[in-house]
Amino acid sequence: MNLIYRGNSYEYNPSSLEVREVDALRHYRSAQRCKTLVESNYPLIYRGATYTTAQIAQAFTSTPAFGSPQLLTYRGVQYIKNANGIVEFARPAKASLAPKAITPAFLEASTVHHENLRRSLERRLEVAKGQGNQNLVSQLEAESRQLAL
Repeated sequence: MNLIYRGNSYEYNPSSLEVREVDALRHYRSAQRCKTLVESNYPLIYRGATYTTAQIAQAFTSTPAFGSPQLLTYRGVQYIKNANGIVEFARPAKASLAPKAITPAFLEASTVHHENLRRSLERRLEVAKGQGNQNLVSQLEAESRQLAL
């Protein structure tokens, strides 16, 4: 078979595969039937993880029924698949950055932070007044009122 890929042509001759019955077929009372996953129990390896076909069969039987809602996670995002198959994202409650209990260390850090803001604002205001930039002076005074410094 002649194939072309990105302008290069080449001849492709697929190898013939010999198809035959495998050991998974067995006789039971003179009737042939295939082994189920649980019965075969073949060892398998995928990306270094070993498991058996019996474990796969057990996982299939232990999954919840289709009609029940399922809480699933994909790459750290949780979502819910309800009985109708509709996906709803599970929104976690917003985490607060403030500590649960106000500690003396938190109060001290807050005081130091406000003092640093006040000093920085005063310095910027002096520089703006020295340059005669009235627009910047009015903006900095408005910022001072917003921060209640």
